[in-house]
Amino acid sequence: MRDGAAGQNGNNALSEVIGFVLIIGIIITAFSLYLTYGVPAQGRENEIILMDTVKDQFVDYKLGLDSLFTNNKVGTTVSNSFTLGTEGGYTQGTMSVIPILSPVKSSGILSVDMRTTYPETLDITSDSLILNPLNLSARTSVDLPAQANYTPDHVYANISIPSSFVLNSTSNFGLTVNTTRWVATVNLTPQSTFYQSYIIVNPLPHYGADPCSEIPNANQNGTAIDISDPAGDSDCLVPMNLYNYTGTALTISITKGNVVTMTNYPVYKNVVPGNTYSVDLMDSTYGLNSVTSALDFINLTINQPLPQVTGNGNITYDFIEEPYTITPIPLGAIEYQAQNNYWISQNYYYQMGGVFLSQVQGNNTYKLPPEISFSTDESNPADKIITVNINAVSITDPYGGSAVGGNSPVQIQTTLNSVYTFPYATGTANTRWIRIGINTTDNQARAMWTNYFSYSALAADLPSSTVIGNTTTESFINISGFGPDPYGINVIASNATYTAAVYGVGG
Repeated sequence: MRDGAAGQNGNNALSEVIGFVLIIGIIITAFSLYLTYGVPAQGRENEIILMDTVKDQFVDYKLGLDSLFTNNKVGTTVSNSFTLGTEGGYTQGTMSVIPILSPVKSSGILSVDMRTTYPETLDITSDSLILNPLNLSARTSVDLPAQANYTPDHVYANISIPSSFVLNSTSNFGLTVNTTRWVATVNLTPQSTFYQSYIIVNPLPHYGADPCSEIPNANQNGTAIDISDPAGDSDCLVPMNLYNYTGTALTISITKGNVVTMTNYPVYKNVVPGNTYSVDLMDSTYGLNSVTSALDFINLTINQPLPQVTGNGNITYDFIEEPYTITPIPLGAIEYQAQNNYWISQNYYYQMGGVFLSQVQGNNTYKLPPEISFSTDESNPADKIITVNINAVSITDPYGGSAVGGNSPVQIQTTLNSVYTFPYATGTANTRWIRIGINTTDNQARAMWTNYFSYSALAADLPSSTVIGNTTTESFINISGFGPDPYGINVIASNATYTAAVYGVGG
Protein backbone atom coordinates (compact mmCIF):
# COMPACT_ATOMS: atom_id res chain seq x y z
CA MET A 1 0.00 0.00 0.00
CA ARG A 2 2.76 2.37 0.84
CA ASP A 3 4.54 1.64 -2.39
CA GLY A 4 1.35 2.08 -4.31
CA ALA A 5 0.51 5.37 -2.63
CA ALA A 6 4.03 6.67 -3.15
CA GLY A 7 3.86 5.89 -6.84
CA GLN A 8 0.53 7.62 -7.17
CA ASN A 9 1.86 10.72 -5.42
CA GLY A 10 4.89 10.78 -7.76
CA ASN A 11 2.65 10.62 -10.80
CA ASN A 12 0.56 13.52 -9.53
CA ALA A 13 3.66 15.62 -8.92
CA LEU A 14 4.93 14.85 -12.42
CA SER A 15 1.58 15.89 -13.94
CA GLU A 16 1.70 19.25 -12.16
CA VAL A 17 5.24 19.91 -13.43
CA ILE A 18 4.26 19.04 -16.98
CA GLY A 19 1.20 21.28 -16.76
CA PHE A 20 3.27 24.18 -15.43
CA VAL A 21 5.82 23.72 -18.19
CA LEU A 22 3.04 23.70 -20.77
CA ILE A 23 1.61 26.93 -19.34
CA ILE A 24 5.06 28.55 -19.46
CA GLY A 25 5.41 27.37 -23.06
CA ILE A 26 2.06 28.86 -24.01
CA ILE A 27 3.00 32.17 -22.37
CA ILE A 28 6.40 32.20 -24.08
CA THR A 29 4.77 31.38 -27.41
CA ALA A 30 2.26 34.20 -26.95
CA PHE A 31 5.01 36.62 -26.04
CA SER A 32 7.07 35.43 -28.97
CA LEU A 33 4.17 35.93 -31.36
CA TYR A 34 3.55 39.40 -29.91
CA LEU A 35 7.20 40.31 -30.19
CA THR A 36 7.35 38.96 -33.73
CA TYR A 37 4.13 40.45 -35.09
CA GLY A 38 2.50 42.83 -32.62
CA VAL A 39 5.42 45.04 -31.68
CA PRO A 40 6.54 45.62 -35.29
CA ALA A 41 2.95 46.40 -36.30
CA GLN A 42 2.68 48.98 -33.53
CA GLY A 43 6.07 50.41 -34.40
CA ARG A 44 5.12 50.58 -38.07
CA GLU A 45 1.88 52.39 -37.22
CA ASN A 46 3.74 54.86 -34.98
CA GLU A 47 6.30 55.64 -37.66
CA ILE A 48 3.65 56.08 -40.36
CA ILE A 49 1.87 58.56 -38.09
CA LEU A 50 5.20 60.29 -37.42
CA MET A 51 5.95 60.68 -41.14
CA ASP A 52 2.49 62.13 -41.76
CA THR A 53 3.13 64.58 -38.93
CA VAL A 54 6.49 65.55 -40.40
CA LYS A 55 4.87 66.11 -43.80
CA ASP A 56 2.27 68.42 -42.24
CA GLN A 57 5.02 70.30 -40.40
CA PHE A 58 6.86 70.85 -43.67
CA VAL A 59 3.65 72.16 -45.24
CA ASP A 60 3.27 74.62 -42.34
CA TYR A 61 6.91 75.61 -42.79
CA LYS A 62 6.38 76.35 -46.49
CA LEU A 63 3.27 78.44 -45.78
CA GLY A 64 5.20 80.49 -43.20
CA LEU A 65 8.02 81.24 -45.64
CA ASP A 66 5.54 82.05 -48.43
CA SER A 67 3.83 84.51 -46.12
CA LEU A 68 7.12 86.32 -45.43
CA PHE A 69 7.85 86.58 -49.15
CA THR A 70 4.33 87.60 -50.19
CA ASN A 71 4.22 90.40 -47.61
CA ASN A 72 7.86 91.41 -48.24
CA LYS A 73 8.71 91.03 -44.55
CA VAL A 74 12.45 91.38 -45.02
CA GLY A 75 14.26 90.95 -41.70
CA THR A 76 11.38 89.06 -40.09
CA THR A 77 12.03 85.70 -38.38
CA VAL A 78 9.56 82.85 -38.00
CA SER A 79 9.92 79.78 -35.76
CA ASN A 80 8.65 76.29 -36.52
CA SER A 81 8.76 73.08 -34.48
CA PHE A 82 9.49 69.64 -35.90
CA THR A 83 9.05 66.21 -34.34
CA LEU A 84 12.13 64.04 -34.76
CA GLY A 85 11.05 60.65 -33.39
CA THR A 86 8.16 58.58 -32.07
CA GLU A 87 9.23 59.19 -28.46
CA GLY A 88 6.86 56.39 -27.34
CA GLY A 89 4.05 58.89 -27.53
CA TYR A 90 2.03 57.24 -30.24
CA THR A 91 -0.34 54.23 -30.08
CA GLN A 92 1.02 51.34 -27.95
CA GLY A 93 -0.21 47.79 -27.25
CA THR A 94 -1.86 46.61 -24.05
CA MET A 95 1.40 45.02 -22.87
CA SER A 96 3.58 48.00 -23.73
CA VAL A 97 4.02 48.75 -20.03
CA ILE A 98 6.75 46.14 -20.23
CA PRO A 99 9.67 47.87 -22.02
CA ILE A 100 10.66 44.82 -24.01
CA LEU A 101 7.15 44.65 -25.44
CA SER A 102 7.20 48.30 -26.64
CA PRO A 103 8.36 49.30 -30.13
CA VAL A 104 11.83 50.74 -30.23
CA LYS A 105 11.68 54.51 -30.47
CA SER A 106 12.59 55.89 -33.88
CA SER A 107 14.69 59.01 -34.31
CA GLY A 108 15.54 61.53 -36.99
CA ILE A 109 17.90 64.31 -38.04
CA LEU A 110 16.79 67.80 -39.09
CA SER A 111 19.42 69.82 -40.88
CA VAL A 112 20.06 72.93 -42.94
CA ASP A 113 22.37 71.80 -45.70
CA MET A 114 23.08 71.49 -49.38
CA ARG A 115 21.82 67.87 -49.47
CA THR A 116 24.52 66.85 -51.93
CA THR A 117 28.31 67.06 -52.07
CA TYR A 118 28.10 69.80 -54.69
CA PRO A 119 25.55 72.60 -54.17
CA GLU A 120 22.29 72.19 -56.04
CA THR A 121 21.65 75.28 -58.16
CA LEU A 122 19.03 76.92 -60.35
CA ASP A 123 20.20 78.17 -63.76
CA ILE A 124 18.17 80.55 -65.96
CA THR A 125 19.18 81.72 -69.44
CA SER A 126 16.92 83.64 -71.82
CA ASP A 127 16.74 86.02 -74.76
CA SER A 128 14.75 88.84 -73.18
CA LEU A 129 14.01 92.51 -72.82
CA ILE A 130 16.08 93.48 -69.79
CA LEU A 131 15.78 96.71 -67.84
CA ASN A 132 18.92 98.77 -68.24
CA PRO A 133 18.31 102.29 -66.84
CA LEU A 134 21.98 103.28 -66.94
CA ASN A 135 22.34 102.67 -70.67
CA LEU A 136 20.36 105.65 -71.93
CA SER A 137 21.25 105.02 -75.58
CA ALA A 138 19.44 101.69 -75.43
CA ARG A 139 16.05 103.14 -74.57
CA THR A 140 13.01 102.17 -76.62
CA SER A 141 10.24 104.74 -77.11
CA VAL A 142 6.77 104.97 -78.67
CA ASP A 143 5.11 108.26 -79.68
CA LEU A 144 1.92 109.34 -77.95
CA PRO A 145 -0.95 108.67 -78.11
CA ALA A 146 -0.26 104.96 -77.70
CA GLN A 147 -0.94 101.91 -75.58
CA ALA A 148 1.82 100.89 -73.21
CA ASN A 149 2.96 97.33 -73.88
CA TYR A 150 5.09 97.30 -70.72
CA THR A 151 5.09 99.31 -67.53
CA PRO A 152 6.43 102.72 -68.66
CA ASP A 153 9.72 103.83 -67.19
CA HIS A 154 9.11 107.34 -68.53
CA VAL A 155 6.23 109.23 -70.11
CA TYR A 156 7.56 112.44 -71.62
CA ALA A 157 5.58 115.55 -72.52
CA ASN A 158 7.65 117.81 -74.81
CA ILE A 159 7.15 121.45 -75.83
CA SER A 160 9.38 123.01 -78.53
CA ILE A 161 9.74 126.76 -78.97
CA PRO A 162 11.37 127.94 -82.26
CA SER A 163 14.18 130.44 -81.97
CA SER A 164 12.26 132.96 -84.07
CA PHE A 165 9.33 133.03 -81.67
CA VAL A 166 8.93 135.95 -79.27
CA LEU A 167 7.52 135.11 -75.86
CA ASN A 168 5.31 137.70 -74.20
CA SER A 169 2.52 138.08 -71.67
CA THR A 170 -0.01 136.50 -74.06
CA SER A 171 2.08 133.45 -75.04
CA ASN A 172 -0.06 130.64 -73.62
CA PHE A 173 0.37 127.05 -74.85
CA GLY A 174 -0.85 123.80 -73.30
CA LEU A 175 -1.03 120.06 -73.87
CA THR A 176 -2.77 117.35 -71.87
CA VAL A 177 -1.57 113.77 -71.29
CA ASN A 178 -4.03 111.38 -69.65
CA THR A 179 -5.07 107.81 -68.89
CA THR A 180 -8.33 106.66 -67.35
CA ARG A 181 -6.84 107.25 -63.87
CA TRP A 182 -4.99 110.55 -64.18
CA VAL A 183 -4.68 113.79 -66.14
CA ALA A 184 -1.54 115.90 -66.49
CA THR A 185 -1.63 119.35 -68.14
CA VAL A 186 1.66 120.96 -69.20
CA ASN A 187 1.49 124.67 -70.06
CA LEU A 188 3.61 127.61 -71.15
CA THR A 189 2.46 130.11 -68.55
CA PRO A 190 3.49 133.81 -68.71
CA GLN A 191 4.80 135.08 -65.39
CA SER A 192 4.42 138.63 -64.07
CA THR A 193 5.06 140.59 -60.92
CA PHE A 194 2.35 142.67 -59.29
CA TYR A 195 2.95 146.21 -58.15
CA GLN A 196 0.90 149.32 -57.27
CA SER A 197 1.58 152.70 -58.78
CA TYR A 198 -0.04 156.03 -59.69
CA ILE A 199 -0.64 157.50 -63.10
CA ILE A 200 -1.66 161.03 -64.02
CA VAL A 201 -4.77 161.28 -66.14
CA ASN A 202 -6.19 164.42 -67.70
CA PRO A 203 -9.98 164.07 -67.39
CA LEU A 204 -12.25 164.83 -70.30
CA PRO A 205 -14.04 168.19 -70.17
CA HIS A 206 -17.53 166.65 -70.11
CA TYR A 207 -16.92 164.65 -66.93
CA GLY A 208 -18.64 167.20 -64.74
CA ALA A 209 -17.99 169.01 -61.48
CA ASP A 210 -15.84 166.21 -59.99
CA PRO A 211 -14.07 164.78 -63.04
CA CYS A 212 -11.53 162.67 -61.11
CA SER A 213 -14.25 160.50 -59.57
CA GLU A 214 -15.56 159.57 -63.02
CA ILE A 215 -12.36 158.26 -64.56
CA PRO A 216 -13.03 154.63 -65.61
CA ASN A 217 -10.13 152.12 -65.55
CA ALA A 218 -10.30 148.35 -65.09
CA ASN A 219 -7.10 148.28 -63.05
CA GLN A 220 -7.90 151.29 -60.91
CA ASN A 221 -7.36 150.64 -57.24
CA GLY A 222 -9.15 153.31 -55.24
CA THR A 223 -10.43 156.82 -55.89
CA ALA A 224 -8.52 159.20 -58.16
CA ILE A 225 -7.16 162.36 -56.52
CA ASP A 226 -7.68 165.79 -58.11
CA ILE A 227 -4.28 167.50 -58.48
CA SER A 228 -5.43 170.39 -60.69
CA ASP A 229 -3.08 173.38 -60.46
CA PRO A 230 -4.13 177.04 -60.07
CA ALA A 231 -3.36 177.71 -63.71
CA GLY A 232 -6.38 175.66 -64.60
CA ASP A 233 -4.77 172.46 -65.78
CA SER A 234 -7.04 169.62 -64.69
CA ASP A 235 -5.15 166.44 -63.69
CA CYS A 236 -6.03 163.36 -61.67
CA LEU A 237 -3.67 161.07 -59.77
CA VAL A 238 -5.06 157.54 -60.23
CA PRO A 239 -3.90 154.58 -58.02
CA MET A 240 -3.37 151.47 -60.21
CA ASN A 241 -2.78 147.69 -59.90
CA LEU A 242 -0.10 146.94 -62.50
CA TYR A 243 1.72 143.82 -63.66
CA ASN A 244 5.17 143.52 -65.12
CA TYR A 245 5.85 140.55 -67.48
CA THR A 246 8.96 138.80 -66.20
CA GLY A 247 9.15 135.74 -68.45
CA THR A 248 7.40 132.47 -69.22
CA ALA A 249 7.46 129.30 -67.12
CA LEU A 250 6.60 125.73 -68.03
CA THR A 251 4.13 124.49 -65.41
CA ILE A 252 2.27 121.28 -64.69
CA SER A 253 -1.13 120.52 -63.13
CA ILE A 254 -2.08 117.01 -61.95
CA THR A 255 -5.43 115.35 -61.31
CA LYS A 256 -5.54 111.78 -59.95
CA GLY A 257 -8.87 109.99 -59.63
CA ASN A 258 -10.77 113.29 -60.05
CA VAL A 259 -8.76 114.85 -57.23
CA VAL A 260 -6.52 117.81 -58.02
CA THR A 261 -3.11 117.17 -56.46
CA MET A 262 -1.00 119.87 -58.14
CA THR A 263 -1.81 123.21 -59.81
CA ASN A 264 0.57 125.22 -62.01
CA TYR A 265 3.65 123.74 -60.41
CA PRO A 266 6.70 125.32 -62.14
CA VAL A 267 8.98 122.76 -63.76
CA TYR A 268 11.12 125.28 -65.73
CA LYS A 269 10.98 128.85 -64.45
CA ASN A 270 12.37 130.80 -67.41
CA VAL A 271 11.95 129.19 -70.81
CA VAL A 272 13.58 130.77 -73.84
CA PRO A 273 13.01 130.35 -77.58
CA GLY A 274 15.12 127.84 -79.48
CA ASN A 275 14.77 124.99 -76.95
CA THR A 276 12.70 121.85 -76.39
CA TYR A 277 11.52 121.29 -72.82
CA SER A 278 10.60 117.80 -71.57
CA VAL A 279 8.64 116.79 -68.50
CA ASP A 280 8.89 113.17 -67.30
CA LEU A 281 5.44 112.43 -65.92
CA MET A 282 6.76 109.24 -64.27
CA ASP A 283 9.00 111.28 -61.98
CA SER A 284 8.05 110.37 -58.42
CA THR A 285 7.42 114.07 -57.70
CA TYR A 286 4.12 113.88 -59.57
CA GLY A 287 2.91 110.61 -58.04
CA LEU A 288 1.73 109.12 -61.35
CA ASN A 289 4.18 106.21 -61.62
CA SER A 290 2.33 104.21 -58.97
CA VAL A 291 -0.98 104.45 -60.89
CA THR A 292 0.41 103.72 -64.37
CA SER A 293 0.78 100.16 -65.57
CA ALA A 294 1.27 98.01 -68.61
CA LEU A 295 -1.53 98.04 -71.19
CA ASP A 296 -2.70 101.55 -70.20
CA PHE A 297 -3.73 103.71 -73.16
CA ILE A 298 -1.96 107.05 -72.80
CA ASN A 299 -3.52 109.91 -74.75
CA LEU A 300 -2.10 113.31 -75.75
CA THR A 301 -4.02 116.38 -76.95
CA ILE A 302 -3.07 119.99 -77.63
CA ASN A 303 -5.68 121.88 -75.66
CA GLN A 304 -4.21 125.39 -76.02
CA PRO A 305 -2.41 125.87 -79.37
CA LEU A 306 0.06 128.63 -80.17
CA PRO A 307 1.40 129.36 -83.68
CA GLN A 308 4.87 127.87 -84.32
CA VAL A 309 5.07 126.24 -80.86
CA THR A 310 4.74 122.43 -81.02
CA GLY A 311 4.02 119.75 -78.47
CA ASN A 312 4.35 115.94 -78.45
CA GLY A 313 5.05 113.05 -76.11
CA ASN A 314 6.38 109.52 -75.92
CA ILE A 315 6.47 106.42 -73.75
CA THR A 316 10.02 105.31 -73.01
CA TYR A 317 11.20 101.94 -71.72
CA ASP A 318 14.61 101.50 -70.11
CA PHE A 319 15.39 98.06 -71.45
CA ILE A 320 17.42 96.36 -74.11
CA GLU A 321 17.14 93.02 -75.85
CA GLU A 322 19.98 90.70 -74.97
CA PRO A 323 20.81 87.12 -73.98
CA TYR A 324 20.45 87.21 -70.21
CA THR A 325 22.02 84.66 -67.87
CA ILE A 326 21.35 84.68 -64.14
CA THR A 327 24.28 83.71 -61.93
CA PRO A 328 23.58 80.14 -60.71
CA ILE A 329 21.52 80.34 -57.51
CA PRO A 330 22.46 77.89 -54.71
CA LEU A 331 19.20 76.40 -53.44
CA GLY A 332 20.03 74.78 -50.12
CA ALA A 333 17.41 72.77 -48.27
CA ILE A 334 15.76 72.01 -44.96
CA GLU A 335 15.95 68.23 -44.70
CA TYR A 336 14.47 65.66 -42.33
CA GLN A 337 16.20 62.26 -42.39
CA ALA A 338 14.08 59.62 -40.67
CA GLN A 339 15.78 56.79 -38.76
CA ASN A 340 12.82 54.42 -38.81
CA ASN A 341 13.02 50.91 -37.35
CA TYR A 342 9.82 49.37 -38.71
CA TRP A 343 8.77 51.57 -41.65
CA ILE A 344 10.60 52.73 -44.76
CA SER A 345 13.27 55.30 -43.95
CA GLN A 346 12.06 58.47 -45.64
CA ASN A 347 13.59 61.91 -46.14
CA TYR A 348 11.42 65.00 -46.42
CA TYR A 349 13.00 68.24 -47.57
CA TYR A 350 11.97 71.80 -48.41
CA GLN A 351 13.66 73.32 -51.45
CA MET A 352 12.73 75.95 -54.08
CA GLY A 353 9.43 76.55 -52.29
CA GLY A 354 8.37 72.90 -52.65
CA VAL A 355 8.09 69.97 -50.25
CA PHE A 356 9.71 66.78 -51.52
CA LEU A 357 9.85 63.14 -50.36
CA SER A 358 12.90 60.99 -51.00
CA GLN A 359 13.08 57.23 -50.33
CA VAL A 360 16.03 54.90 -50.60
CA GLN A 361 13.81 52.40 -52.37
CA GLY A 362 11.82 54.45 -54.85
CA ASN A 363 11.82 57.80 -56.60
CA ASN A 364 11.73 61.37 -55.33
CA THR A 365 8.26 62.90 -55.41
CA TYR A 366 6.92 66.34 -54.60
CA LYS A 367 4.17 66.74 -52.02
CA LEU A 368 3.87 70.46 -52.79
CA PRO A 369 5.13 71.80 -56.13
CA PRO A 370 8.20 74.06 -56.30
CA GLU A 371 8.00 77.76 -57.13
CA ILE A 372 8.35 77.32 -60.88
CA SER A 373 5.10 77.42 -62.84
CA PHE A 374 3.90 77.83 -66.41
CA SER A 375 0.60 78.99 -67.91
CA THR A 376 -0.73 79.87 -71.35
CA ASP A 377 -3.11 82.72 -72.12
CA GLU A 378 -5.27 81.45 -74.98
CA SER A 379 -7.65 84.44 -75.12
CA ASN A 380 -6.08 85.31 -78.47
CA PRO A 381 -5.56 81.98 -80.29
CA ALA A 382 -3.54 83.70 -83.02
CA ASP A 383 -1.01 85.04 -80.51
CA LYS A 384 -0.88 82.93 -77.35
CA ILE A 385 1.25 84.25 -74.50
CA ILE A 386 3.16 81.91 -72.17
CA THR A 387 3.78 83.13 -68.61
CA VAL A 388 6.73 81.72 -66.68
CA ASN A 389 6.72 82.46 -62.93
CA ILE A 390 9.89 81.72 -60.96
CA ASN A 391 10.54 82.44 -57.30
CA ALA A 392 14.03 81.18 -56.64
CA VAL A 393 14.20 80.36 -52.93
CA SER A 394 17.71 80.21 -51.44
CA ILE A 395 18.26 78.83 -47.92
CA THR A 396 21.59 79.01 -46.11
CA ASP A 397 22.74 78.53 -42.54
CA PRO A 398 24.45 81.53 -40.89
CA TYR A 399 26.76 79.09 -39.10
CA GLY A 400 27.76 77.18 -42.21
CA GLY A 401 25.37 74.28 -41.63
CA SER A 402 23.50 72.95 -38.61
CA ALA A 403 21.85 69.66 -37.70
CA VAL A 404 20.08 68.23 -34.66
CA GLY A 405 19.33 64.52 -34.23
CA GLY A 406 17.44 62.43 -31.72
CA ASN A 407 13.80 61.81 -30.94
CA SER A 408 12.88 65.03 -29.13
CA PRO A 409 11.22 68.07 -30.75
CA VAL A 410 13.46 70.69 -32.36
CA GLN A 411 12.93 74.26 -33.46
CA ILE A 412 14.04 75.93 -36.67
CA GLN A 413 14.26 79.72 -36.94
CA THR A 414 14.13 81.21 -40.44
CA THR A 415 14.72 84.84 -41.45
CA LEU A 416 13.85 86.46 -44.78
CA ASN A 417 17.01 88.38 -45.70
CA SER A 418 16.19 89.85 -49.10
CA VAL A 419 13.82 89.80 -52.05
CA TYR A 420 15.27 90.68 -55.45
CA THR A 421 13.22 90.99 -58.63
CA PHE A 422 15.15 90.10 -61.75
CA PRO A 423 15.16 92.92 -64.33
CA TYR A 424 12.81 91.48 -66.93
CA ALA A 425 10.66 94.17 -68.57
CA THR A 426 7.26 94.13 -66.90
CA GLY A 427 4.11 94.11 -68.98
CA THR A 428 3.23 91.85 -71.86
CA ALA A 429 5.56 89.22 -73.30
CA ASN A 430 9.24 90.08 -72.77
CA THR A 431 11.14 86.95 -73.86
CA ARG A 432 11.85 85.03 -77.06
CA TRP A 433 13.01 81.84 -75.36
CA ILE A 434 14.02 80.69 -71.88
CA ARG A 435 15.97 77.74 -70.51
CA ILE A 436 15.56 76.67 -66.87
CA GLY A 437 17.89 74.10 -65.36
CA ILE A 438 18.23 72.42 -61.96
CA ASN A 439 21.75 71.18 -61.31
CA THR A 440 22.04 68.28 -58.87
CA THR A 441 24.14 65.16 -58.47
CA ASP A 442 21.14 63.33 -56.95
CA ASN A 443 19.91 60.98 -59.68
CA GLN A 444 16.47 60.62 -58.10
CA ALA A 445 16.10 64.41 -57.79
CA ARG A 446 17.00 64.90 -61.45
CA ALA A 447 14.38 62.36 -62.48
CA MET A 448 11.80 64.06 -60.26
CA TRP A 449 12.53 67.50 -61.80
CA THR A 450 12.29 66.08 -65.31
CA ASN A 451 8.90 64.58 -64.46
CA TYR A 452 7.77 67.87 -62.93
CA PHE A 453 8.79 69.84 -66.04
CA SER A 454 7.03 67.30 -68.30
CA TYR A 455 3.81 67.35 -66.28
CA SER A 456 3.80 71.16 -65.96
CA ALA A 457 4.42 71.63 -69.70
CA LEU A 458 1.55 69.32 -70.53
CA ALA A 459 -0.81 70.96 -68.01
CA ALA A 460 0.03 74.45 -69.32
CA ASP A 461 -0.34 73.40 -72.97
CA LEU A 462 3.15 74.60 -73.87
CA PRO A 463 4.08 74.42 -77.56
CA SER A 464 5.38 71.20 -79.08
CA SER A 465 8.76 72.90 -79.59
CA THR A 466 9.36 72.74 -75.82
CA VAL A 467 12.40 70.60 -75.03
CA ILE A 468 12.67 68.73 -71.71
CA GLY A 469 15.57 66.53 -70.76
CA ASN A 470 18.47 65.88 -68.44
CA THR A 471 22.21 65.42 -68.47
CA THR A 472 24.45 63.70 -65.97
CA THR A 473 24.18 66.72 -63.67
CA GLU A 474 21.11 68.69 -64.76
CA SER A 475 17.39 68.52 -65.50
CA PHE A 476 16.19 71.27 -67.84
CA ILE A 477 13.30 72.72 -69.84
CA ASN A 478 13.70 74.95 -72.90
CA ILE A 479 10.62 76.99 -73.92
CA SER A 480 9.97 79.06 -77.06
CA GLY A 481 6.89 81.14 -77.80
CA PHE A 482 4.02 80.14 -80.06
CA GLY A 483 4.48 83.06 -82.50
CA PRO A 484 3.98 85.05 -84.65
CA ASP A 485 5.13 87.68 -82.15
CA PRO A 486 8.82 86.97 -81.47
CA TYR A 487 8.20 87.90 -77.83
CA GLY A 488 5.80 85.13 -76.90
CA ILE A 489 6.86 84.53 -73.28
CA ASN A 490 6.34 86.72 -70.23
CA VAL A 491 8.93 85.92 -67.57
CA ILE A 492 8.34 87.03 -63.98
CA ALA A 493 11.25 86.03 -61.76
CA SER A 494 12.56 86.88 -58.31
CA ASN A 495 14.99 85.55 -55.72
CA ALA A 496 14.10 85.29 -52.02
CA THR A 497 17.03 84.53 -49.71
CA TYR A 498 16.55 83.03 -46.25
CA THR A 499 18.84 82.01 -43.42
CA ALA A 500 17.80 79.14 -41.15
CA ALA A 501 19.25 77.44 -38.09
CA VAL A 502 18.09 74.38 -36.13
CA TYR A 503 18.02 74.29 -32.32
CA GLY A 504 17.24 71.45 -29.94
CA VAL A 505 14.54 72.22 -27.39
CA GLY A 506 15.02 69.30 -24.99
CA GLY A 507 15.93 65.65 -24.66
